[in-house]
Amino acid sequence: MSKRMLHVVSNVSHDDDAARPAGLRLSELTHAYDEFAAEGYEQHIVSPSGGAIPIEPRSLKWPYFDSSARRGQVDPVLSKALAMTAWPEEVNAKDYGMIYFAGGHGVMWDFPSNEAL
Repeated sequence: MSKRMLHVVSNVSHDDDAARPAGLRLSELTHAYDEFAAEGYEQHIVSPSGGAIPIEPRSLKWPYFDSSARRGQVDPVLSKALAMTAWPEEVNAKDYGMIYFAGGHGVMWDFPSNEAL
């Protein structure tokens, strides 16, 4: 199996009410990211709309903001990857040994309707 890992994360910054923030729950990504990094995987990130990823504000507080999320928040490689994610059309799934869909509330809004994913 290929030692390349593709993470899929949400671009949504709020749900159907703009006053309720959503986005990537950071620890949902960092826990997997840490595990696959320890196994030597080359990791890439894609999102439904490409570009920068909003972080769900609640994920930056207890109990979600654990040591993995704190490390991920300041990791320059991960920060750069989250600032410039690829579009699904730019990625060939066959180039990856695994695809991981990271959680958070945003996924309910942009994953299901995105045919490219």
